[in-house]
Amino acid sequence: MLLRLIPALGGNGTTYPITVMNDTGSDMLTLINADFQRLGNAQGYGGWLLPTHVTDASGNTTLFPTILVEVQLVRNDGTPWSNWIQERAIVRAGTNMPRLSGVGIRNVLYFGTAPGNQALAVGATKGGMVSLL
Repeated sequence: MLLRLIPALGGNGTTYPITVMNDTGSDMLTLINADFQRLGNAQGYGGWLLPTHVTDASGNTTLFPTILVEVQLVRNDGTPWSNWIQERAIVRAGTNMPRLSGVGIRNVLYFGTAPGNQALAVGATKGGMVSLL
């Protein structure tokens, strides 16, 4: 998917491709500090939100900075597959950590896998999902 700071909040339109793991248990997109080196002026950006507490699967709670961004799903060749979707994201320290999906894309698109299927199917409509599975 492509990631960008929202232009209406001060982002300059720079996009950055990221790989995200689809996690239905994740409420917020996970970003890492290194993402912001490629997105322009994040410090002057108006999409920063109040920090939030996140509880992981082990029950540990950590406070993370949060930010409002936009993501766009793309095809294998990099061309857009979806419209821009707003996501709330936490920002974790580090450079090589897994990124988890947020609830924004799950509110706009349909996701599914067939039994024994290792690939994730994504559809813009329920009918599109049925034809994929």
